[in-house]
Amino acid sequence: MINKIVLQRLKEREKELNTLYQLNSLLSNDKLKPAELFPELIRFLPMGYQFTTICEVKITFEGESWQSDDFRETPWMLKSDIEVDNNICGEIKVAYTQLIDDSSGSQFFPEEKKLLNTISARIGNYYFQQRLKNTLFMLQTGKESKNGIEGNVLKPDSDQHWKWRTRMAERISELMDCNKLGVKAIYLIGSTKNATAGPASDIDLLIHHQCDPQQLKCLSAWINGWSLCLAEENFQRTGYQTDGLIDLHLITDKDIKEAGSFAVMIGAVTDPARLLRKAES
Repeated sequence: MINKIVLQRLKEREKELNTLYQLNSLLSNDKLKPAELFPELIRFLPMGYQFTTICEVKITFEGESWQSDDFRETPWMLKSDIEVDNNICGEIKVAYTQLIDDSSGSQFFPEEKKLLNTISARIGNYYFQQRLKNTLFMLQTGKESKNGIEGNVLKPDSDQHWKWRTRMAERISELMDCNKLGVKAIYLIGSTKNATAGPASDIDLLIHHQCDPQQLKCLSAWINGWSLCLAEENFQRTGYQTDGLIDLHLITDKDIKEAGSFAVMIGAVTDPARLLRKAES
């Protein structure tokens, strides 16, 4: 015979799964506005918790709020942030209005805390994908999408993109074995250097080299490995997918002497290349 406690916990897991199924069904419509999504979520979210009849919910999102009729903040409450594009845009609070059982130190099961975090993460990703789609449409057409989410675009003024790219460029220069690869100097150019890089921008590296063919092959492979890894990391962070994130520009002593190609940026008065590292003599 199944232990009563085990049976009860299984029933609670079933309630949590049913809540996630309802959320998935709700989010299958990719055009929902917050005023359409959150009241519906408030309606069924308490059914995923152990003490459904005393469970109340409040959701805030970008300056607006929605809550169940009897919501109030109590000592028995969970909270989870809603994050869109690495920015906290709101939160979900789940509260019990009275004490039933806290013999384990909390009225909430650990799985119920995980449930709320999962729901917040899915909602954040839902609005990120919605805004990403609208942003890409605007970039391609110059017009806002006509899918009911006008004005909801990703903010282009975030400085996180160029800062992260700069850190990665600096890390690459630190780890590079310049002598082994025949590299004389490494520079940063382009939008990352100018602090204007966006979520889809490349990291432009300018490398002054004196490689033999084998060294050049190794250098290209080493940079390409970084490029692919950073592209995947950038995709996980922003949703923008690219074949690689590093745009490599190679110059030689001859290029510098003749001030040709990208070599003109070294020591230039306007928009000069930024030196990341110079190989030891």
